[in-house]
Amino acid sequence: MNEDARRSLVGVFPAAAHAAHKRLLAALEEAFRVRFEGRGEGQLGDLDALLQLGPGDQAEAAAALGLPALHLLAPEASEPGELAVQELTSDGKLDRTLRGAELPDDRLGAALTVGGDAVTAGEVLASCRGVPTWTGRGTLQRARLIPLELGSEEALRERLRAGRSAALLPLAHFLREVSAGEAWQPPALRASFLFDDPNLHWPSYGFVKLPALSEHAREHGYHAALATVPLDGWFAHPAARRALRESNGALSLLVHGNDHYGGELGRPKTAAEALAMAAQAQRRMGSFEARTGVAVDRVMVPPHEQCSQATVAGLRRCGFEALAVTQPFPWLGDGERGWLTRPEGTGPLVGWHPADLADGLPVLLRHPLAGRSPSELRLRAFLGQPLVLYGHQADLLEGLDVLADAAAEVEAAGPTRWCSLGEIAATSVQTRRRGENLEVRLLSRRALVEVPPETDRILIAPFPATTGEDEQLLVDGRAQPFGEPTEVHPGAKVEVTIQATDAVDFSSIPAPRLRPLAVPRRILSEGRDRLQPLVSRVR
Repeated sequence: MNEDARRSLVGVFPAAAHAAHKRLLAALEEAFRVRFEGRGEGQLGDLDALLQLGPGDQAEAAAALGLPALHLLAPEASEPGELAVQELTSDGKLDRTLRGAELPDDRLGAALTVGGDAVTAGEVLASCRGVPTWTGRGTLQRARLIPLELGSEEALRERLRAGRSAALLPLAHFLREVSAGEAWQPPALRASFLFDDPNLHWPSYGFVKLPALSEHAREHGYHAALATVPLDGWFAHPAARRALRESNGALSLLVHGNDHYGGELGRPKTAAEALAMAAQAQRRMGSFEARTGVAVDRVMVPPHEQCSQATVAGLRRCGFEALAVTQPFPWLGDGERGWLTRPEGTGPLVGWHPADLADGLPVLLRHPLAGRSPSELRLRAFLGQPLVLYGHQADLLEGLDVLADAAAEVEAAGPTRWCSLGEIAATSVQTRRRGENLEVRLLSRRALVEVPPETDRILIAPFPATTGEDEQLLVDGRAQPFGEPTEVHPGAKVEVTIQATDAVDFSSIPAPRLRPLAVPRRILSEGRDRLQPLVSRVR
């Protein structure tokens, strides 16, 4: 069947509005299984849904015929203004991740007088300052704002973020419902706390007290991941190892740079430099695991958020499974828009999916624990993205209650699977049922796919434009072409791996040049962190 035939056909009224929002609608066609067509008055035949932008009664006419219809009333302001909070109700028509959310918006206040009775008719789905902003009645929904046309260098995610979501959210929600039958389903809501720097040289690291953290995590049901520096892997205190072991999976380790020498991962410019650093980090972590019995997830957290494009490729070739940073392409500076033309084909959907891929390496976006935005967490949950809240040992200065409070904010978005960054990387897949087959789209290098009890065949599809002839698909260790059915046992867990032909044996790659100050700098940094509780008590 033609792929377009599987897309829901959404008529845009009036037809001129379709042309005026060309980039926005094209991005939404990529994000959802829909196809837009401009329509004139009365042209409702063969449509699956209708989108009305501005004045008119075509949405009501479509709803009278039983068609899903969304009427957006007036353009959002071209410039930001005073923040106004849109309060979403707990109505069952809303996605579970959004119910009860409070979403500040800098374009909504100016539109509260637009629409009048047109918006107030129906069940209220959202309101602002007591005024309905999004309502539903039967198959017809109305909302106040029409999203502005997408800029030529603007990502769709910039319209669905903390501070600006009121215009796009009703439309995205509507299109998700319209295309649900053919849509890729995101993974379950996953979350983790992440702390940079701690090692196992002692049962505590600054304000991170491993036994207490382990007990608190188990009591409150969350997971805490510790990003540890490979250079520190020469020793692990028995009590620290015991705290991890007795956490019953509530604590985990992952990788934080190599020497933690400033923004070291941002320096390599050549493949040889990047491979040398990535390979040494792998060897150090492998040696640590062999000596201590403590597993380390091969997820890299770049120190100071710096990671060059060469380093990303080196990490992938040396077997790292993901990168945890605050932006999809960490080698780009503030304000740079190079991701719009990346060969991965992400374009305007950068930051929209459960994971991005930079040079084929999954990127898990993280969000600061201190100063966190509950509205941003809700929007990430709506998009199926993991909620990774990161910080440092000093963030626990006032104790562990901050984690309990943050965990409650996360779980307000719905049932949450708290797990390690390694598990988050391995569950970054999208699925959909096609007849007797389960189709799986990978957003990871290695994934664990849970096969439904009623399914005995899966088809693996790569994330668009991220894999090609230079990569091989392995299903439970057996080579398998992309897109061809694979027989599996119903209810089984299947390991799926994308293996690159440019992968290297990191055990044979020479170590990078030793920086004379690397060890002293690390000793001083660790000493500073460990003395902070004492300094705090003295003060």
